[in-house]
Amino acid sequence: MAMSLQHIRNATSVLTMNGKKILIDPMLSDVGELPPVPFTRTLRRNPLTPLPVPLHFFEHMDAILLTHRHFDHMDKKALAVLDKSMPVFCQPEDQAFLHAAGFIHVHAIQESYEWYGIHMKRVKGQHAPGFAAKLLGPVSGYIVSTPSDGSIYIVGDCIYTPAIEDAFREHQPDVAILNTPRAQMLLGTIITMTAQDIVCIAHLSPNTKLIAVHMDAISHCTFKRHHLRSFLKEQGLEQVAVVPDDGEIIVF
Repeated sequence: MAMSLQHIRNATSVLTMNGKKILIDPMLSDVGELPPVPFTRTLRRNPLTPLPVPLHFFEHMDAILLTHRHFDHMDKKALAVLDKSMPVFCQPEDQAFLHAAGFIHVHAIQESYEWYGIHMKRVKGQHAPGFAAKLLGPVSGYIVSTPSDGSIYIVGDCIYTPAIEDAFREHQPDVAILNTPRAQMLLGTIITMTAQDIVCIAHLSPNTKLIAVHMDAISHCTFKRHHLRSFLKEQGLEQVAVVPDDGEIIVF
């Protein structure tokens, strides 16, 4: 079975690798069930868009991979409906939270972890520059790979940093999922990647297929899918970076 990715919504996706379905950053609430994002310029409730699949779709997952515990990556609905016996892979800082939420098999990845022939390497990230990074807390990315499927780098809610550059230079992943909504805090601080970061990564790792997500669903995300698609066309990068619709499946 070929590696595939189904983009669900926001940062939520389902990665199928080595026959296993890994649910990434599950935000499963319906429109408006979540509060506004704190310390931002908007008072709109979230999410802004519905799930493209029914909730029972998530009954058939094999594991969960969590980049960090913000509510647009693991919400109350996900905590309520997901099978607590599923293994959850996370950064060490989120282990206690997941145990308290009732998950039985929580695996905090310090550096790397092996599961059913799938190798997961954690890459420490930074959610924002300066003081805002401490306010937003820790975040991680993961390079997930098998010898037959290749590698996919789930970058997470990370701004573009030297550590991210080093990860791309060292690993040259086959695929990378980038959160590029240009999310913005109250005083204008950018706390995710931007369209320009896609250009940098495309030059840094030219053989990596880029998947741009985390757009249109959360109120503080200022860059929309149609903005990014137009930008990529202007830059001649339409074949390098894909901007999937909610529910879209990409087979590699």
